[in-house]
Amino acid sequence: MKKTLTLFAILSFLFVNAQSDEGTIYLKDSTEIKGLIKIKTFGGVKFKNTIDSEATNYDHKQITGFDTGGEKYRYINNQEGFPPILLKEKLKGKISLYSNEVYNPGHTIPNGFAGGGTGMTFGGGSATIYHILVKDKLIRVGTKIKKKHLEILKDCTSLIEKIENKDLKKSDVYAIINYYNNSCD
Repeated sequence: MKKTLTLFAILSFLFVNAQSDEGTIYLKDSTEIKGLIKIKTFGGVKFKNTIDSEATNYDHKQITGFDTGGEKYRYINNQEGFPPILLKEKLKGKISLYSNEVYNPGHTIPNGFAGGGTGMTFGGGSATIYHILVKDKLIRVGTKIKKKHLEILKDCTSLIEKIENKDLKKSDVYAIINYYNNSCD
């Protein structure tokens, strides 16, 4: 019974991951193509014009990004000499906001503290890591705005006051960048 359940779980996972979503790919020559997009685990996408057509693989060498599942994904240059990284575009403006999800499986202590069983896991979970694009420079923010990032925003005194008065928390990265883009000159 256990083997059957395990096999069913694996097949269900593969079936769910095999699905493609409708979307648009943005080629480097500024043209767009619409069809079915599947994000590949280790970078890039598989694209099909229709469900029955043959898949074509694309990555940062051919495309600038794609939209699928209600999200916008863009390749952003991070460091000179390294390939661009794929990030979700959250806001576009004077300061653009991007994010990616990271997963930490945690740390396992074999046999736990009692010396029996299969072990104990500590930590782990997922988090949204934010990046801001300022004057074509990508800056990793992390999970919240830090003092060094406030220097970038210091020309907007009303925003700095809202953060200092705790009307906006430093973890409200989306709200902070949105306020900056819409309320500051």
